[in-house]
Amino acid sequence: MSPRPDLRRAVTIVAPLALLLSLLVWGVSSPPGSSPDDDYHMASIWCGGAPEVGVCETTGDPDARLVPAEAVRASSCFAFDPNAAASCPREEGMVVSTRGNWNGESYPPLYYAVMHLFVTDHVSTSIVLMRTVNAALYVGVLTAAFFLLPRERRPLLIWGAAVTAVPLAMFIVPSVNPSSWAILSASALWLVAWGFFEQRGWRRVFLGALTVLLIVIGGGARSDAALYAIVGLLAAGVLAFQRSRQYLVVGLVALTFAITAFAFFLSGGQSSIVTTDGAVDNETYPFASLAFINLKALPHLVFGNFGFWGLGWLDTYMPAMVSFTTLMVFAAVTFWGMRAGDWRKWLTLAGVSACAIGVPLVLLLRWGVVVGAGVQPRYGFPLLIILAGVALVGVATAGLGLGRVQLILVASALVIANATALHTNIRRYVTGLDDAGINLDRAVEWWWNAPISPMSLWAIGVAASVVLAASLIAVIWPTRDSNAVTDLTAASVRR
Repeated sequence: MSPRPDLRRAVTIVAPLALLLSLLVWGVSSPPGSSPDDDYHMASIWCGGAPEVGVCETTGDPDARLVPAEAVRASSCFAFDPNAAASCPREEGMVVSTRGNWNGESYPPLYYAVMHLFVTDHVSTSIVLMRTVNAALYVGVLTAAFFLLPRERRPLLIWGAAVTAVPLAMFIVPSVNPSSWAILSASALWLVAWGFFEQRGWRRVFLGALTVLLIVIGGGARSDAALYAIVGLLAAGVLAFQRSRQYLVVGLVALTFAITAFAFFLSGGQSSIVTTDGAVDNETYPFASLAFINLKALPHLVFGNFGFWGLGWLDTYMPAMVSFTTLMVFAAVTFWGMRAGDWRKWLTLAGVSACAIGVPLVLLLRWGVVVGAGVQPRYGFPLLIILAGVALVGVATAGLGLGRVQLILVASALVIANATALHTNIRRYVTGLDDAGINLDRAVEWWWNAPISPMSLWAIGVAASVVLAASLIAVIWPTRDSNAVTDLTAASVRR
């Protein structure tokens, strides 16, 4: 027996709204300037358009710009100090900044140009608006991908997003950091491209358009995200492989997508990792020793995405309940998915795994640094998203064949981890982490000029995650006579 049609319809509305609300709560759980290198990214956003008085003004130095002081000094009193609340005094006027993307040497300019559209006269309002836009974009793209994908592919999208909905993702997606778009691109591109190979007619057209959009989103934000887009396209090509003329024709179109992604990669300064210009002279370790040291410590970097690495300015560490729980869920679900598959899956999984390990290692060796310096886990996080999804390919049911107790445990673990992480993140900025109390409304040193309190915001975030988990569990709840893939939208969407 499959879930009732009215339940399926309700979930298609409730689940995206609950996800959006959860991301929005995370988006306002921290102040302006709280995401990594926000002074650089905020200055780049404010200067993402033509010079404008009071927004971004030129100086006599081509490497410097005048930008609002509040934008570039928002984190001056709390960055790198987890015990300091975000109670920085508001600074008026314009200041000179030499940290920005105005010379186009580091990041692709597209992300900053789009975010610049949401710059207002009030810095805090602008930041909240940008975070809201990025959260809505994430939910909108994933929802569109879900409805366009073949029925049997939809669970891969849901489970891949669920097991990688770790604090890092929940924090970065609704932020002004370009990594927000990199995560979005990786979350859906490989599946959308796979659907492009499989579908026919108008669905193929829309899936192709969505593939291009995701390439532009990822490559327009970070050059490495363009490389991950190529990985996603290759994964889709291998998974969809068949000996047919139709596959060849579609594959040639996909090749143009890959060329487009590579062009985005070359457009940014991060492409220097493949040239001699990207290397750093290392005088501390011989190359072999540097490689050996980094190989031993690499799991800390790869799995740092699950909370073993600090959020924000790498200063907000998650409790063990968060990091170990999210890692265990990710490992358990992906390992469970490996019980089924064919040569296409195993080849793809091997390739993505090699990239997930090789990319951070190459960066470490090219930059002449060891784990803990220069390279952050979030740089390779998009590859883990792809890896999680590919690991589940070939599993027959929407519930992955998990029993009722197993599904409840997975959902409960993710909800508890999210609630704990959100509480920790709010606490870090409201009072600093030296105050370990559960009541976020006590002794508040920083908060938004809003009618909702920190504790109320946390409660809303927890409720949203509970509703999201419950709505998805409801439609994949196993029944004795249910063996087929659960279609979450069978009543409203027909292949």
